[in-house]
Amino acid sequence: MSHELTARSRRAGVWRRLRAVLAGGLVFGVGAAVTLAAWNDSEYAAGQFTASVFATESNPGSGWVSTIQESPATLAFSATAMSPGVSHYASLDVRTTAASTVGGTVALNSASKADTLADVLEYRAVLIGSTTTCNLAAFSGSPTWVAGGASTYVAGGTMPGSPPNTALSAHAANTLRYCFDVRVTTGAGNSYQGTTGTLTWGFLATSSN
Repeated sequence: MSHELTARSRRAGVWRRLRAVLAGGLVFGVGAAVTLAAWNDSEYAAGQFTASVFATESNPGSGWVSTIQESPATLAFSATAMSPGVSHYASLDVRTTAASTVGGTVALNSASKADTLADVLEYRAVLIGSTTTCNLAAFSGSPTWVAGGASTYVAGGTMPGSPPNTALSAHAANTLRYCFDVRVTTGAGNSYQGTTGTLTWGFLATSSN
């Protein structure tokens, strides 16, 4: 009888262990199903960008060119025989290039001089209409003064106090004409006879955006 009970007990123990293993397998199986990777998808967006174009050119009366400091445009002064107190006039037109996609502003930004006669040169400048002749009449009335005034001049190679910032339109849509009046100072000594000098002006243009 005890042998039979022992056998039953063994079989019952084996069955309990088997059920535990099966139960563990079922639990493991359920766990494996939960950890499967989820479906996924993505979306992407890109933008293309193009920089604006801003460039200027100038015309001293001989055609439109883009200049650099080392090779400035030559203003058309008739000034090969200057005398003290006698004015000589020349203009410079400034605009954006046709390829410029934005406008901006431009202002007289620098003034320099070279050689002997430059020490006794003086100038004044105004902004005039793009088709207006640059002569004495351009300095009468109430012009837009860039340098000097109705009865005042600025020493050659010297910057005026506050030159105006003037608007430039994109695509060469408008032209600014700067008119210069240059003369030898009335008190220049005889030692300057036959000498030469150079005045150079720089204009800084800045895009609006």
